[in-house]
Amino acid sequence: MREFLFTLTGLTLGGSAAVCLLALAGRSTRARYGARWRCLAWLLLCLRLAVPFSLLPVLQSRALIQVPVPAVSIQQPSGQRPLPVPAPEQSAQTPGTSPNRPGASGQTTPDLPAPQQAPTRSPVQLLFLLWLTGAAAVLIWNLAAHLRLLAYLRRWAAPVHDPQILLSFQQLKDRMKLERSPRLLICQGLKVPMLAGVIRPALLLPPEPLSQQELHCSLLHELPHFRRRDIWLRALALWVKALYWFNPLCWLMERLIQRDTELACDEEVLSLLSPEEHAAYGQTILSAAARLRPADQADSPGGRP
Repeated sequence: MREFLFTLTGLTLGGSAAVCLLALAGRSTRARYGARWRCLAWLLLCLRLAVPFSLLPVLQSRALIQVPVPAVSIQQPSGQRPLPVPAPEQSAQTPGTSPNRPGASGQTTPDLPAPQQAPTRSPVQLLFLLWLTGAAAVLIWNLAAHLRLLAYLRRWAAPVHDPQILLSFQQLKDRMKLERSPRLLICQGLKVPMLAGVIRPALLLPPEPLSQQELHCSLLHELPHFRRRDIWLRALALWVKALYWFNPLCWLMERLIQRDTELACDEEVLSLLSPEEHAAYGQTILSAAARLRPADQADSPGGRP
């Protein structure tokens, strides 16, 4: 337990330094290195922090190379008398008496039981219980949010039957050379298109009809998230945030990962569009961001706009 807390402390210090470094590097090298490289760095950092144990081999009690040591016996020289062994000290008790035997007065001293002390927890145990309680609370909160999202989708989501939407979706799949694709659903109460679901991802569309340009840009924005598996990266970031719930920089890291995945997706989409289509794509993203309030974003690994 003590070793685990030491490893956790070392990882949170190293992770904090890495988060600060990546945050500063993102500002200074944004023009030279794209967001997809920062996403790769975030992935490597999250993979290390997700396992709060030492990856070095544990030193065993015996060495790898053992040298046998011969037994050495000390013999006394011949003709020398052995040293005398001191006699054991005699007890200060009077002969014929013992602690449990009647003495000269004929009384016995009963053996009194030792007083029992209430069990106390060490500071290390208290710290471990505090960490475990916080980690479990954050995990349960995120899991409950994800289950609420799944329950909402089962109730209000329905497959898309509009042939125009299905045709645009198929054309973009072929353009991006996707062998697999998410389910295409229409969800009531949704304001902007979003990708949801970790195990079975689904591309959700709002019930309000979208223009051809908005539909094209929205699908073009969400499909790279599916191909890049950004939902898995965000789920990993939420797991790390639960393990290091006491570190505010890990909460900041989850936000930075969400930002960089969006920027990496935009970079990929802009590389597929012509310069004349860049303005239309940017206008669609800005209008979607204006309709989406921060409270509407699903705070779970299964949903992202």
